[in-house]
Amino acid sequence: MTVRLRWQEPLCTALLATTMIGVGQASAAEDPAIGSDGYVHVSPDGTVLGADPYYPKDGNGGYDVTDYSIALDYSPYFLMVGGKATITATALQDLSRFNLDLRGLTVRSVTVDGVAATFQRAGEHELVITPRTPLAEGAKFTVAVRYDGRPAPITTARGRTGWLTMADGSAVATGQPHSAMTWFPVNGTEVDKATLRVSVTVLNEYSVVGNGLQVSDVPAGPGRHTVTWAEETALAPNTAMLGIGRWQIDKIALPGGRTATNVYDPCATGKRAIGDRLPEVLEFLAGKFGEYPQAAAGGLFVDRDLGYVHGAQTRPVYGRSATVSDLVYATAYQWWGAGVTNKMWRDALLPESFARYAVWLWDETANGVDMDQRYRELVAAGDAAFWAPKLTDPGKGTEFVPTTKAVLMVHALRRLIGDELFFQIAEGFPLINLQGNQNWHDFTLYVSAVTQLDLTEFNHAWLEGTVRPPDAVLYPGPLTPRQ
Repeated sequence: MTVRLRWQEPLCTALLATTMIGVGQASAAEDPAIGSDGYVHVSPDGTVLGADPYYPKDGNGGYDVTDYSIALDYSPYFLMVGGKATITATALQDLSRFNLDLRGLTVRSVTVDGVAATFQRAGEHELVITPRTPLAEGAKFTVAVRYDGRPAPITTARGRTGWLTMADGSAVATGQPHSAMTWFPVNGTEVDKATLRVSVTVLNEYSVVGNGLQVSDVPAGPGRHTVTWAEETALAPNTAMLGIGRWQIDKIALPGGRTATNVYDPCATGKRAIGDRLPEVLEFLAGKFGEYPQAAAGGLFVDRDLGYVHGAQTRPVYGRSATVSDLVYATAYQWWGAGVTNKMWRDALLPESFARYAVWLWDETANGVDMDQRYRELVAAGDAAFWAPKLTDPGKGTEFVPTTKAVLMVHALRRLIGDELFFQIAEGFPLINLQGNQNWHDFTLYVSAVTQLDLTEFNHAWLEGTVRPPDAVLYPGPLTPRQ
């Protein structure tokens, strides 16, 4: 089949926000409120769910971001950045004060709609901004933050995320959660997706790669140039990436006449054998999940151990140990992860489970692996610690630990409902939630609607259970262990 890339026009709301800067300040309410210092989740029926229980200070309330425009000047020899972030947003309430998330770095100035604002730092990553004139609900406004310093990564159970530097001065911004806040001020919640434009000025010997498409590369004085990348499909903060280095850049032909951009560290060019398989992998996954949902494709292969593969939107980041299976997973993440994204971090295994299960589908088709036998072997090997984490609440800092259990759940669901309904769900759920956010509750409602089955026992045992599921839901259909 032919893979069709979903090429999108720039969001009209971004253009509207640009033309309406300053409208809200003239009509600000008499009694504006302070935006919360953590994003408060609200269900579709209006029920207040509260902040993310794992990271309650991530994200902020009171506004919605439409676009980030980041300009960086990077010094590879000193590992320093100087930056200006221009953030276009809409006030969701009468707003006297609001926060952004920025970890480390020194803020030099902040303006709101071109007028100097007061600011202060609080906690680990709160940038608290008070505009001179309060903002009215519905007002479009622009925040400009000038900052500099040496970005530092964050240590997580999976490895270090955020801004990482290499011995040659190369730098990569990658990983999840919390990565974006290490290199630009952001509303760090997955449900506030926005477009992203990043311009980096650096020495001519260095190249730059980001999300989306490269839009320009222009001289910036003696021995320097400025490279700009733009992603016009709104992305979640955890799917932002950036790479600055002496990269080797390949253009790969895709079915349908498009091209993908693969980028390699000079010491990672041996990974071309993996990157060159992207067209094959894209075509395979489009046959399982439907039309490719992003406007660009490709990857960045770095010469360092990451501890994870980062499924960054349009441009995943791969470490030294990358395999074809990692390529399949990160590409599938463009549907399940970058496409339909978790609401809170306790929901991270929802998209992760299907993106990882894509590797099983690949092994089944491309390598002739018996998936039922793989399933039985993994179930037999599972001890009490393996079954203990809840898929709906795996724990702060251990969001991805029970990934294998989640993948087993997906295979058990497939065998329970049959391939026809399973692949209808695998394609349909990302499609109806294109670039949206969902949680486990949303998913189970969708599965029940598609299958017209009572899956209460299955869902309770697999999603909420802390012990090995009973045989009735552990071995549905052909999964019964062979004698």
